[in-house]
Amino acid sequence: MDSPPKIVLLAGVLVLLIGFASPAIVDTATAKAPPEPVCGVCTESLEEAAADHGVSLERGQSEMTVQLSQDGTADLFARVELESGADQLRNDSLREAIVRDVSYVLVEERQDLRTAIEDGELRVRYSSRDLAHSTLGVVQFDGFHITGAPLFAVGGEGSPYPGADVLRLRAPPGYRLQGTHGDHSNETTVRWDGDSHERYAGHIEEDITISFVPKQARFPRVRVRTATVLDWFGSLGE
Repeated sequence: MDSPPKIVLLAGVLVLLIGFASPAIVDTATAKAPPEPVCGVCTESLEEAAADHGVSLERGQSEMTVQLSQDGTADLFARVELESGADQLRNDSLREAIVRDVSYVLVEERQDLRTAIEDGELRVRYSSRDLAHSTLGVVQFDGFHITGAPLFAVGGEGSPYPGADVLRLRAPPGYRLQGTHGDHSNETTVRWDGDSHERYAGHIEEDITISFVPKQARFPRVRVRTATVLDWFGSLGE
């Protein structure tokens, strides 16, 4: 029979293991990285990056639109009103250097990055093939999936939030949204509301997949579920 000191020691070890394994016991403030904006250029990060280049900016309202295509390619468009500093950004190389310094949670490599100053707004456009994919004709947007910490560890990517005052995700032409998502949605568009002048404002559900099906598709729910199962099996080999 085990002696009392040995039992106490084993119990203590068990408590420590449970503590490391249970995320609920870890303070959520330190368990993962801070939230990250979908539209980084819409936040105070733009002003900070500009200041690093000797430019003083003042942002107004902002919005970002993510337009999907049938093959899963995403085109992202951001518009940021500039209440001051727009004239300084008419220098193409300076403007692009500032924009490239601003972080984006969605896209690590921005393809075909273009920037411009029009009507007192900073306009940014780029593309990505990493945000969505097509399975059985269903376009699956999984750009809000985040990477968690390894087992028995803390950390991981921060949760996404809009960054922009308005964030929209639009269906590919000829497709429609399956289900209800975001703060507002209709047949072709999901919308999230934020506050670009308030840190971490607005909520986006992390690790959610948003599905779009052809408008004339039969049994859309079955198609989405089948595509989701196939994607899950495909992820096992990665």
